[in-house]
Amino acid sequence: MKFEKVYRYINPNTYINIFSKPHWYLEIQPELKEFFYDYDGIRDNKSTKWLDTRSEYVTMICEFLKANQILLASFGDDLDNDRLPIDAIVIHHSSTPPDSSIDVINTLGLIRLYAPYYSQRKNKEFGQPIWSNHTYKNRQTFVAYHYIVRQDGTFEHILQDAQIGWHCGDWNHNCRSIAICFLDDLKKVPPTRQALQTAKKIIRTYPHCKLLGHREVKLSTLCPGSLFLGNEGWKNILL
Repeated sequence: MKFEKVYRYINPNTYINIFSKPHWYLEIQPELKEFFYDYDGIRDNKSTKWLDTRSEYVTMICEFLKANQILLASFGDDLDNDRLPIDAIVIHHSSTPPDSSIDVINTLGLIRLYAPYYSQRKNKEFGQPIWSNHTYKNRQTFVAYHYIVRQDGTFEHILQDAQIGWHCGDWNHNCRSIAICFLDDLKKVPPTRQALQTAKKIIRTYPHCKLLGHREVKLSTLCPGSLFLGNEGWKNILL
C-alpha cells in the first residue's frame, strides 16, 4: 500500500498485516487506549510529540479506511431495530479543526465508538469484524451524526432518520434523537452565523423535538462547548 502522507512518529507499514485481521482493534489496544480511550481532550496536558503522534494515528487509519485496507464485516445485524419515535435533537461539535474532512470524522467514529464496543468481552460482537449497519455514498460509515454542519453553512446528511447514531453516550437518547454536529472546535467560541442558520433550518424540520446539547444528556462532557448554555448561550439562537 502506498501512503499519501509522510509519517514522523509511526511506521504505517507495520500495520498493514494487523488491519487485515478481523480483530485488528484488539491488536492495537495499547495505541487506542493511550491516544483515544484515555484521552480527555485537554491538549494543554499533552506534549507536542504526543499530540502529533495521535494525529498521525488518525491520519494513518483514515488512509487505510479510504483504501479499503481495514477488514470490516460486509453484513451483520440490523442495529437500528431499537429505533424509537424521534422526540429530541442533540447538538454536538466535532472538537476538530473546521477543515476536517468527513473521512476524518468517519475514522474517529470507528476508533472512538465502534472499536471500543467490539473490544468488550461482555458483548457478543467481541473479536468480530466491525459492522455499523450504516452506509454513506455506498460505503460503510461510522459517523455518529445525522447531520454535519460546516462553518460556511453547507452540510452533509449522513444518517437517515430511521438510523440510530451512536452519538451521546446514552442508548435511550440515541434511539430517539437526531444528532446535529458542527464541524468545528467550539469549546470556547460559538459557531459561525452561517452554520447556526443552517442548523436552525434543519431543526425546524423536526418541529416537535426537544433541543438538547450533548452536555445536557451526558453531564461529564462539555460538548458542544462552554458557550452553548445560559442566558447568552448560542442554544437560544437555535430555538
